[in-house]
Amino acid sequence: MTGDDNVRTSAEELARALALPFVTTAEANFDLLLVMTSAHLELRDNRDPQVGPVCVDFSHLDLRPYSPNLSRRQPLARALGKKAQTVVDATAGYCQDALLFALMGYRTTAIERSPVVMALARDGLRRLTARSGITLDKRLRLIEGDGRVLLSSITPPPDVIYLDPMFPPKRKKSAAVKKEMRLLRELVGDDPDAHELLEISRREALDRVVVKRPDDAPPLAPDPSMSLAGKLVRYDVYLSRR
Repeated sequence: MTGDDNVRTSAEELARALALPFVTTAEANFDLLLVMTSAHLELRDNRDPQVGPVCVDFSHLDLRPYSPNLSRRQPLARALGKKAQTVVDATAGYCQDALLFALMGYRTTAIERSPVVMALARDGLRRLTARSGITLDKRLRLIEGDGRVLLSSITPPPDVIYLDPMFPPKRKKSAAVKKEMRLLRELVGDDPDAHELLEISRREALDRVVVKRPDDAPPLAPDPSMSLAGKLVRYDVYLSRR
């Protein structure tokens, strides 16, 4: 926690909600710190002061209507299928893909099982709304929990379930991306249950499951129905087994 009394009060409330110890940054003795400042919520690596903090910031995205990020012609949107109206992102992480789905016009539900990651995502979405005036209440619903448990309770069932399981980075990326992904991995670990989540998703989706993979990685499960390639990733499509 840093900042004034209002920030302190908000930080104490968040610590209680997440069942985390509340400390001031001066007395903190933890490897990772979730820090509330007057500007945003951020994750810090307390072991290395040279590593900058991570916060969820969508300002780098071009979110204007018909921009490339929101085009229905891009591989991500094409993988969802022409008839899709509802999407569940069952491994939402920082909610960037879920945000794009919502702004493309899909009714979107984002599921994330890490309470800390969800708190960072909520903070980023709150700041996006405050800065841009974009209203997400009726377009994007956030749920904290395990997709393997929650998918069967979502009614009506979604047309598409989207999965982006954690995978080891194999390509050179910017220092900022490496830092963001490294801290995210420390929080949530790998996804050894990704195969199980895919099988559950194929039983729950009305039409298909879309799995995001590095372009040089094998499919999460054999024989996807189709694959659409992006710049550094591809989207493997598995038809529903309902």
